[in-house]
Amino acid sequence: MDILNIAVCDDEQVYRESMVNECMIFFREYNSQGFFAEVPKICCFSSGRELIASGQEYDILFLDIEMPEQDGISIKDYFEERHGQTRIIFMTCHEERVMEAFGKNVVSFLVKPLNSKDFRKVLKKTLDDICGQVLDLEENGEPLIIPVRQIKYIEAQDKYTMVVMENKRYLLRRTMKFWEETLPHQDFCRIHKSYLLNLDYFEKTGDKVVLDRDKTVKLSRKMKREILEQYREYLRRKVRVM
Repeated sequence: MDILNIAVCDDEQVYRESMVNECMIFFREYNSQGFFAEVPKICCFSSGRELIASGQEYDILFLDIEMPEQDGISIKDYFEERHGQTRIIFMTCHEERVMEAFGKNVVSFLVKPLNSKDFRKVLKKTLDDICGQVLDLEENGEPLIIPVRQIKYIEAQDKYTMVVMENKRYLLRRTMKFWEETLPHQDFCRIHKSYLLNLDYFEKTGDKVVLDRDKTVKLSRKMKREILEQYREYLRRKVRVM
């Protein structure tokens, strides 16, 4: 994925610094999984006037509701009118103002002082909205973050499964049943007892499906018609969305 552009707009320096610190911790972990090509670009502003004057497009905007001159509500209105793709996360010390702050660009709210657990949950939700579903797993006591769209296929290997992505692969102690229940059914298909394929990577040659440059798997004869119908429905849905 390309670099993310993030803006933090708050009139109090302590909160701007806290937000940048939380972002850097969060994205260092994500980058260790190869999710983002680079760390995000984070710009800080002490007022809505400075933010608007930057004239930049932002993927995510952390926005304080209570600020002098222009409050966060008016800044939200500005972005909804001119920058419809910016996801806004409001920050506030006064939860009673949350009801005023709803809008089509607003994806969530954070209460000051920032809580790391709440921050992580909110930012993950926002990335899900931008990039698609993200799996937040744990393996051997370590966090593991997997963007669903980047999974090519899952291969069963005894008590483990191999998660194969474009540039990475993970051998995990998870069952095929776990993946079938966790991954979106409309986007993934069990093409063989040992393989679960992301239909975005479906490439058929004869009665075989190409998994990698030097790896193919023969379609289950019993399931072939059902598999091809699921793939046709996947294509129809993609066309409707486009």
